[in-house]
Amino acid sequence: MRARCLRQQEGVGSPRKSLSRKKIPTDLRSLARGHTELCIKVLAGIVSQEAVPPAARVSAASILLDRGWGRAPQSHDGEDGGDLRITIRQIVEGGGNG
Repeated sequence: MRARCLRQQEGVGSPRKSLSRKKIPTDLRSLARGHTELCIKVLAGIVSQEAVPPAARVSAASILLDRGWGRAPQSHDGEDGGDLRITIRQIVEGGGNG
C-alpha cells in the first residue's frame, strides 16, 4: 500500500505559478478575447436552462454579473468590525550579504 502511495506522488511537483496579467503575451490575450461573445452566450445559456444544476446556474450568473457590472467592493475590517491594524515586528535594512 505504501509503495503505491509513493508511486502516485512521483512526478507531483509544486503548483505552477500563475502569470501576472502583464506577462501574458498580447497575442494570447487577443486570441482569448476573441472568444468573449461565444463565452457570454454559453454562460447565458447555462443561466437560462432549468435542467442545469442550480450551483452551475448561480456560478454562471455570478460570472456574468461580475463581467457586466464589476465586482462588489470588498471591505477590509479588523476584529469585531473595527479598524484594521498592521504591526511590523522587524525592519531589515539592506539587501546584500554583507
